[in-house]
Amino acid sequence: MKRDIIACGQKVDIGTRVVLWSEQEGFECPNPRGRNSCSQHDPSLNDAPSQKFKNYKIKNPKTAYQELNENVYQLVLHYDVCYTSSHCHQLMRESPFKGSHFYLDLDGTLFQTCDLYWKTNTAPSDDKKGNERAVHVEISNLSWEALAKESEYYPSKQDKYKKTDKGWKLVLPQEYKTKILKRPFNAIPARTFGKRGYFSKKVNGKTVRMWDFTEEQYKSLEKLCIGLNKLLPGIKLKVPFDKKTGRHPLDRLNNYSRFHGVLGHCHVQNGSTGLECKYDPGSAFNWGRLHRAFKKTKP
Repeated sequence: MKRDIIACGQKVDIGTRVVLWSEQEGFECPNPRGRNSCSQHDPSLNDAPSQKFKNYKIKNPKTAYQELNENVYQLVLHYDVCYTSSHCHQLMRESPFKGSHFYLDLDGTLFQTCDLYWKTNTAPSDDKKGNERAVHVEISNLSWEALAKESEYYPSKQDKYKKTDKGWKLVLPQEYKTKILKRPFNAIPARTFGKRGYFSKKVNGKTVRMWDFTEEQYKSLEKLCIGLNKLLPGIKLKVPFDKKTGRHPLDRLNNYSRFHGVLGHCHVQNGSTGLECKYDPGSAFNWGRLHRAFKKTKP
């Protein structure tokens, strides 16, 4: 079982399962791009249309790794608005430009879809340069699509989370349940809010109602962040935090382009420059947990 994440051939063991793009159960990024700030690839790979995955070759891995460390300093967190990582990958393949370096499934399994040298187009940010400086992870969570009254892409008469004797759990369609690597698996939120179960907070002006991510996802995400910091030290073990209020902001940051560390799509893109406004990883994400985990990590 592999536990390494990879950048320019350099590997770091993060202590949890990572399925690489080269494995039978892995996923190849459907739309990688070359980073404009890096030089160790054919420049034609920087732009559309997407080419065959085998065309994405790194000329000098040592130089490429140095360039990557000089230019990449953010990990951007997303919810995928999908049932599972296999569902997310299915939608990525249908797009002519979307992709993500990592998928994080409900059971905590991480999938790396390409070498981190490559750029993936999931968060251009309001300055339209965000993908150049970032690594991305799509975390499986339906967000507001789990609520019947708010679902648009996956209409249903009932909420997709069901309250049981043991608490709330996600009701997965059979076609997605069988794609989770750890089976049997029940997707249970790490936290719930009151009797209703889901959290509700405003993010960039929109009230986002959603159930929390799973305990397994949080544990793997913590390990991914720590591993990325070792592999690409520019990605600091730091999350957005307002010292004056003692809270973790959910709206776009004023200094989003200069922030070195782990942040959400919501922190870099509120649509003020014509791009789509973003809200992920949403109202339920436990930023405080990530903050505390980082403080416990030895420098």
